[in-house]
Amino acid sequence: MNNINWNWETHFNIDSSVLFKIGIVILLFLWGFDELRKRSKKKPSVEASILKANARERHEWRYVRYPFKVIKIAFTLYILWSLIQYLFT
Repeated sequence: MNNINWNWETHFNIDSSVLFKIGIVILLFLWGFDELRKRSKKKPSVEASILKANARERHEWRYVRYPFKVIKIAFTLYILWSLIQYLFT
C-alpha cells in the first residue's frame, strides 16, 4: 500500500487545461445540436381552434415575452463570448 502515492498535481496540471478546453468545445457542440434539434421538432397541432388560441395568446403576451427573450439572447452571447475567449487563451 505504500506504493500508492496520489497527489493533485499529478492529475491536474497544464494538460488538464487542454482537457478542460476540449470538454468545453464538446459541450458547446452538444448545446448547439440540442438547440437546432429543438427548433426542428416544433410541430404545430393540427386542430385549427387550438392554433388560433395559441396565436392569440402569443399576441397578447408578446410585450411580456420580449424582454425575457432579449435577456436570454444577451446572456447566451455573453457566455459564448466568454467561452470563446477562454478557448483562445
